[in-house]
Amino acid sequence: MLFIFIVFISSVFAGNGLNVQNQLLLMPYPSSVSFQWKSPLAIALTSSIQLNVKSTCNTDCMNFLKSNFNHTISFPLQQQTGLQDFKVSLFKEIDLPRITPSVSSVITDVVVELSSSNPMPKLQIGFDESYILEVTTNSISIKAVTVYGARHAFETLLQLIRISSNKFVISQLPIKISDAPRFKWRGLMVDPSRNPLSPLMFKRIIDTLASVKANVLHIHLSDAQTFVFESKKYPLLHQKGMYDESFVLTQSFLRELAQYGANRGVIVYGEIDTPAHTASWNLGYPGVVANCWDYIVSTSMRYGENVLSLNPANPNTFPIIDALMKELSDTFGTDYVHVGGDEVWTSGWSKSKEYSDIQKFMKSKGLNSLTELEGYFNKYAQEQVIHNGKHPVVWEEVFKKGNADKNTIIQVWDDIRLLQQVVNSGYKAIFSAGFYLDKQMPLCNSYDSSTCVNTHSMWVWTNRDMYDNDPVKSLSSSEKENVLGGEGCSWGESTDEQNFFDRVFQRYSAIAERLWSKESVVDKESHEVRANYLRCLDVRRDIMKGTGPLYHSFCQLPKKEKSN
Repeated sequence: MLFIFIVFISSVFAGNGLNVQNQLLLMPYPSSVSFQWKSPLAIALTSSIQLNVKSTCNTDCMNFLKSNFNHTISFPLQQQTGLQDFKVSLFKEIDLPRITPSVSSVITDVVVELSSSNPMPKLQIGFDESYILEVTTNSISIKAVTVYGARHAFETLLQLIRISSNKFVISQLPIKISDAPRFKWRGLMVDPSRNPLSPLMFKRIIDTLASVKANVLHIHLSDAQTFVFESKKYPLLHQKGMYDESFVLTQSFLRELAQYGANRGVIVYGEIDTPAHTASWNLGYPGVVANCWDYIVSTSMRYGENVLSLNPANPNTFPIIDALMKELSDTFGTDYVHVGGDEVWTSGWSKSKEYSDIQKFMKSKGLNSLTELEGYFNKYAQEQVIHNGKHPVVWEEVFKKGNADKNTIIQVWDDIRLLQQVVNSGYKAIFSAGFYLDKQMPLCNSYDSSTCVNTHSMWVWTNRDMYDNDPVKSLSSSEKENVLGGEGCSWGESTDEQNFFDRVFQRYSAIAERLWSKESVVDKESHEVRANYLRCLDVRRDIMKGTGPLYHSFCQLPKKEKSN
């Protein structure tokens, strides 16, 4: 009875129209928004609205803007022609305000002005993503420094356009939006090495990330279970390390994907985890992984294959690391390569058949413990990445054990207390603790079991736990400077083609808003309404298909012709 009462009380406060009073339906919510609440003053537009670029823009720049305008404005409006507007309730008391628009004019173009002499800089963390979007009774104008800011403005503009009496309108004029991200790094990690994802899925993921103004896709390309990345120099890694070669992510595809991401303002980079989580390497090159299977089987260890680590005594081990770090650097072309470094169990070496050879290797290198051997691997992988002119990214353990190069970015995933230590030590950091999309309890801290009960019982409402997760709030201004941003993490043990979008993007909007919007944007119920609206737009435009709503709403979809 108590549980039923708690659920009833919670449901009273689920997001509805009352939670977005004096707000526009925008997600993530912009830095500054001015408009006339409930004003009927409006403009109309059609799906044939044109892009009008008023500033100097070379061929690449113009192609970027045209492609994204068609993707973000023209095609979605075509998809929504003849549909009903989004609703959250049949009851007017809690539905969105129903404004009868007074249309002053029909707008035929969107004017874009870019202020930079180099409006399409290299895609890297820290490029200018700001924009100003103004809608008046006679114009729609966008001002941005770069094409990436203009692209974000297109996404915001789409959200402003509502359906009224079979017309596309923007009401509550005049509207002025000035916007820029809170964090430079706003990412998602996906893990096709546990359960495979087809190449086409990755393009849908990038499109969805761009729609929520995220700008990084991190692909976990290998683990104990399989090896997804195509290595030209050591091809048996993927040929023997995958169930089906059709799911191997080839270098040509990954280059194409990185370019596709660049066309949406999304940086794509890869991870090859070392020295642990490497059991799959041994299928192609026997001996490069220390064999402790007898120990794993005898102890009935859960996920025991994750314990196996690289064998430093094998002559192929370090040449393979060299080759993979070079291939990753060359394939993606971005500034970052993730070398893992997490969850090293020293028993993977001490209980292995090769332990005596490993001890000889350690002696030859002056290593006095298995912890020092772990550090040797960590430092070696980072050195290869730096040698290739890239920035290494590592999981937090590499920092905790004193093995991180000063050029390395630290990804804090488990102990959020480390974030302050990392930035105070002069490192750049991204945080993922509290943003694990495979978990029911995303804020359950391993060092404090009391945090594991203060979570929501309903799966979809755990997005609120993620929304509340803001570990940067308590940091000083100087400390915040070293926090690049964060990544949601979707570990793939329980996601594949069938459920990926529902498991990941149903809740990712909370992470996206936390990383983009100002620290003061904290209304969870408001977020739910606005995220549901954006999810509706994205399902209509075919990029978030398979993603469930966060709460009750009505989203009419285009009718699909039945196939014979």
